[in-house]
Amino acid sequence: MTTMDDRHNSSRPVEEIDGLSADESVNEAPDGGWAFEAQIQYDPSDPRDLTTVIITGIAEAEGVSITEVTSPPLYEVVDIVAIDDALFGRPNASREDTDSAFEFRYHEYKVRVEADGWVTVLRPSDGPTTE
Repeated sequence: MTTMDDRHNSSRPVEEIDGLSADESVNEAPDGGWAFEAQIQYDPSDPRDLTTVIITGIAEAEGVSITEVTSPPLYEVVDIVAIDDALFGRPNASREDTDSAFEFRYHEYKVRVEADGWVTVLRPSDGPTTE
């Protein structure tokens, strides 16, 4: 499993999800909106499917086993096949250098699936909010 620290050590640019950067704390969003919880890499050529990767990230964020992430079932929240087809259903060469991503909510979490395979789980931060 790849972690946020691994991502910072990769050749990927420093820019991060929702304004987080390597120079800022990964535990709190600067705008007080979302805080980092978990991140995992999805590779369409690996035997693990996208559903398993997303559930693993949510379980990591909740500090539970993946078998405990059951309600609601992920398929009732989002169409994983559509995400997989839209982001990963084309040749790798056409996925590189793209900012394509899909976000959805699962319980209080925001889950972001990026075309480069990163699945990031964020939770609402305790910081100030705008209304």
